[in-house]
Amino acid sequence: MRTMSCADSPAADDRSREDMEEELRSLRKEVAMLRMANAELERVVVRDTLTPLYNRRYFISALNDRISRAGRYDAQAVAILVDVNHMKRINDAHGHAAGDYALIHLAKLLGQSIRATDVAARIGGDEFALILDGMDGERAAAKIASLEWLVEGTPCLFGDTSLPVSASFGHSVICADDSDADIMARADDAMYRAKRSRIAID
Repeated sequence: MRTMSCADSPAADDRSREDMEEELRSLRKEVAMLRMANAELERVVVRDTLTPLYNRRYFISALNDRISRAGRYDAQAVAILVDVNHMKRINDAHGHAAGDYALIHLAKLLGQSIRATDVAARIGGDEFALILDGMDGERAAAKIASLEWLVEGTPCLFGDTSLPVSASFGHSVICADDSDADIMARADDAMYRAKRSRIAID
């Protein structure tokens, strides 16, 4: 006749189940924390460290994606480069904290002015870039005019100080036989022509 040990008792079985359930709960928490950590790493890889926009790495990847789409589907898109005017003046007169605030202010305006399918990125210190899908050069010029009006017409208040934030824009149509460097060079040339005209007026 077999004698039941403590390990064979119903109470022991209950404790065993409780231990397994506790271990499962612990594992689920660890998996959730790992997922959160991975999501944060993915965000850091593609996002700018100062503004809510994408970074240069993501922008170049998106630009090459639009080049591929232009070749495969004849899809239209434009790239727009944006450079803050007189950034050094803002930093010198009001400090670098004010300069950072001006960049964040401009980034928010740009991000709020595009569609979910478009791309807005900060690609350098005071340089931003946009990719606008479904646009040709004429529509891009009209969009730039509206962005210039928006930036200059929206006060940038740093405490009690109104910062003189404005920007110069240049665009390039994305073509199937372009490289990302070709597109950036054309948009950069257009942007600096606009900046030189602006400086001559200022």
